[in-house]
Amino acid sequence: MKRTRLIRKIPGDDEDRLSELPDCVLCYILSFLDTKYAVQTCVLSKRYKNLWSSLPNLNFDKNSLKRLSSFTKFVDQVLTLRDNSVKVNDFKFSSRWAINSYFLRKVVNYAMSHGVQGLNLDIHYDGIFDFLESWHSSESLKTFELKSYVYFVQLRNPLSFPKLKILHLEGVSFEHLSCPSVRDLTLIGCAPYKLDTWNINAPQLTKLTITSGCFELVAFKVVVSAPRLTSFCYSGSRPLSLSMGEQSGLEVISIDIDRYGWWERKKEVEKKVALDLVNLLQLFHNAKSVTLSLGTIEVLSLFPGLLALERSPFANMKSLKFKASRKCSNLGIPAHVMTYLLNNSSQAEFFMEWPSNRCPRHKRCKHCL
Repeated sequence: MKRTRLIRKIPGDDEDRLSELPDCVLCYILSFLDTKYAVQTCVLSKRYKNLWSSLPNLNFDKNSLKRLSSFTKFVDQVLTLRDNSVKVNDFKFSSRWAINSYFLRKVVNYAMSHGVQGLNLDIHYDGIFDFLESWHSSESLKTFELKSYVYFVQLRNPLSFPKLKILHLEGVSFEHLSCPSVRDLTLIGCAPYKLDTWNINAPQLTKLTITSGCFELVAFKVVVSAPRLTSFCYSGSRPLSLSMGEQSGLEVISIDIDRYGWWERKKEVEKKVALDLVNLLQLFHNAKSVTLSLGTIEVLSLFPGLLALERSPFANMKSLKFKASRKCSNLGIPAHVMTYLLNNSSQAEFFMEWPSNRCPRHKRCKHCL
């Protein structure tokens, strides 16, 4: 005999409890959705008909629509019909299609004029794009992220936002950077705009990350004025031509030189790169925590006689980490390189960090040295 399972129905279980929440709570929940899906909730009931127009966060995703014309039309309609009295906290705009300067300016201007705090632009744009004077004087913008597909976004006027705390630029060409409040700066694949020297003036900056990407900064000099800098990270196929004042608080550094990204493998070129690397490391004599890739070690090991003439760059080092990559074939640390690095910090602890598929025991393993 087949048994039937009785399900007890809880009184009031069929009630729509979500719709009973106040508008501010519902808007907060909908803000986690892509704006396209948030707008689509208007068909659920009369309660939701205009609720999307009061969302504090806007997220226009490149994958939400299949054609550029549909995407731009949707964005334009949302910005037109949205409640203008509601400020924008976070604004994210991502487009896989090439967009023109008029539309991009309209999008950015809407965000800026509505007191945006976090602005994220992930775009396919080729050409010059000027920031309006009113944007630079924004008192609300705290976080700004600008990424460009394929081409450089060229910013002719210096970047200057009075209240900005976090700045992330990728594939951007600009003149100078002068942000009095920025504390975290990331530059990936960026380049100076028609200049030989790149000036970064950030008196509150504590963390600086530079990755050269496909564009090498060897032809330019980077001048950093950041007296409160505590962390510096650089990655590229050649050492960075860097100038900075006395950095007594700079305690954490990471240097990754990818030798296999060089265009020329001539001896005189390799020697110049090795010398440039030595000069770069001398800037960080106060560093306490140092991370060097094995590619960086390989460059230092090319000319033993060069290191014999140089003093150890680190006088206060407490920790030295060697970081291996999957494409490094030589995992040994030459004795003359170890002497050069540890001569002034004989008590420093050192260890190796392996890629997840290299060391069979664990990622950090002293015994593998």
